[in-house]
Amino acid sequence: MQRKKLQGAPLRIDPVKLAGGDLVEVPVAVANPAGNPRRIVVPTERKPRVSLVFQGDIVMIVYESSPGKFELEDYGYDEYIHVLEGKLILTPAGGTSMETEAGGHVVLPKGWSGTWEMAGDPYRELVAMEYETWRAAELADS
Repeated sequence: MQRKKLQGAPLRIDPVKLAGGDLVEVPVAVANPAGNPRRIVVPTERKPRVSLVFQGDIVMIVYESSPGKFELEDYGYDEYIHVLEGKLILTPAGGTSMETEAGGHVVLPKGWSGTWEMAGDPYRELVAMEYETWRAAELADS
């Protein structure tokens, strides 16, 4: 991903990206015994699509997918999620599920374990993570 340089100016998030425009396909998630996702419960039917919104001390990405469900274990970083379309259903290991619909916001803490289910076709979210922690977790999962 190429870093977007702001040089002290605010960044207005492109509404075309938030609406699902200018997204590119990325590989489908596969189960990873040493990282996340730990297990694919319900595979997505299509490759997910993403767009980098910003990369600095934080990274912001628009992510879009067909419905799917993954099992996560010891999530590698704190993540802010704004559900743009569809519904996110997070169920902690041994706990009660929490549903977040379009327009809702949730923070998934580092170390979280449970299932991550994306409902709606498409499911789309804007996510923000601290860059260094996110990058380290992504490298560990690959």
